[in-house]
Amino acid sequence: MLKQIRKLAMTAFAAIAMAGASTAWAQDPGVADDKIVIGAYGPITTGAAFVGLGGRDGMNLAVEEINAAGGIHGRKLEVIFEDDAFSPAKALAAVKKLVERDQVFMVFGVSGSNPTVGTLEYLKTNEIPGYVSIASAPQVTQPFSRYLFRGGTTEAARYGELYAEFLTQFLQAEKIAILSGNDEFPKNEGDATERLLDEWYGVKPVIRVEFKVGDKDFTPQLLQIKETNPDVMLALGHVTEGAIIVRQARELGLRQPIFGSGAMVDNAMIANAGYDAEGFVGGWLTPLFLDSQHPDMLKFREAWANANPNAPVGRPNVFDLLGYADMHVVAEGLRRAGPELTRESFMDALETLDGWRVSEVATPRTFTDWHHIGNLHMQMMVILGQHWIPLAWDPAHPSEILDEYRKN
Repeated sequence: MLKQIRKLAMTAFAAIAMAGASTAWAQDPGVADDKIVIGAYGPITTGAAFVGLGGRDGMNLAVEEINAAGGIHGRKLEVIFEDDAFSPAKALAAVKKLVERDQVFMVFGVSGSNPTVGTLEYLKTNEIPGYVSIASAPQVTQPFSRYLFRGGTTEAARYGELYAEFLTQFLQAEKIAILSGNDEFPKNEGDATERLLDEWYGVKPVIRVEFKVGDKDFTPQLLQIKETNPDVMLALGHVTEGAIIVRQARELGLRQPIFGSGAMVDNAMIANAGYDAEGFVGGWLTPLFLDSQHPDMLKFREAWANANPNAPVGRPNVFDLLGYADMHVVAEGLRRAGPELTRESFMDALETLDGWRVSEVATPRTFTDWHHIGNLHMQMMVILGQHWIPLAWDPAHPSEILDEYRKN
């Protein structure tokens, strides 16, 4: 009888231990037997809605594909999305709501730099994994944080490296004028480009002037630029302002090449600037443009059109592609983390990605335990015959971005 009691006690103890082992991993919020709840935010109202709507719809398409394929170890992805109205204060409130009320597992950002910066300290302090798909603000990855990852966009400093080399080595420009927005992302790109032009090539801009998001008349800035007679003008900001800048520049007699931000490489540039946009050049954040006939892009466009039958003209855009590709990256991290998913195992798993991408519609993503910059690549594009055409150009100057991280 005593042996039976001991055996029963040991069996009960083992069952309790196994139950503890099997449930300990599930204590992180947002993980249930049948689902993983992810929080996301971006602007779907205000003038920057095209950023958040693109990021959200691309992300949702990826979620549909992932769930249709069985989810992640039997769990379906569920996304709760909040509108940040392109406001840092509203972005922070949205993220707090997602974490504290909705109890999400992680936060996926498809907003611009200004709103995103407002959320970073909260995520780090509360040890919540944050994956940033679109914002290029340096604060996402500088200084390094275990909890923050940058996806399809790249470092503001990397934009500076690529722009500086392309302008001076490919376009052979010596006199460069810079017209940049005064919000976070174009200002950072302009600062980085100005610094690298000087450090790498000994070139100082002949002029730098700024504008505000939502401006409609750029005549004063363009007239100042015209007086300097630059070899090329660098216009940094979103396509909404970019198309107006291009059109007004041509109307004022500025015939110099215009190079623009990646956010300006959009069919809306052609639609809104027409033939004034011929020759416009910019950096594109994926290997293939949207009208590519590559099988992977055809497959993406068909799936996107089926999921968004009443989409407005100009969609999908680069933000759809980024949101789509990066949600697949997140899913790969969740998959690699295994059935016993925790925030820690998820971040460990993301750090094993080396050149991973869902298909040719995305640049490869690489993370390590000392840097979380997923992408350092851009494809330069030019408008010819009212189409975006890729340029056969690759940077020759080694990037110094990862060297800085190695030092730290």
